[in-house]
Amino acid sequence: MMYLLSIRKNVLEHEFSEEYGICFGQLFRKMEEKKLTAAAPPMVLFHGDEYTPFGLDTEFAIPIKEYATGTRDFCPGLCLKTVVQGSYLQLSSVYARQIEWAEREGYENSNALYEVYVTDPTEVLKESELVTEVYYPVKKRVSKD
Repeated sequence: MMYLLSIRKNVLEHEFSEEYGICFGQLFRKMEEKKLTAAAPPMVLFHGDEYTPFGLDTEFAIPIKEYATGTRDFCPGLCLKTVVQGSYLQLSSVYARQIEWAEREGYENSNALYEVYVTDPTEVLKESELVTEVYYPVKKRVSKD
């Protein structure tokens, strides 16, 4: 288990790149103010599985070592994990393959999908240097006899 300092909101598809900067900027400032320590790279959790007219239910989060006001517990359980090197444009096809594998092997989704941004996109020279971990939380499907 870890603690997440996060901002959860509905984000429209065309606003995602801007919201990453805004939300993570706010979270890093809050970490600095409260003297919190990052426990892992920033991540984004997707609580909805489709866009609505109000956007996609999205949580921008930074895992932190200390429990503090405004944090929450995070324990995703068993996950499929895929490490992607390169463009973020590949991520939707990774989710599709994870879902396909899970269904074929008798698993179903159990929690919010999430991405961990191992490399900071502002610190790499080329898209090919980006590293993202893609997680699909699963549980064994219960057969209905």
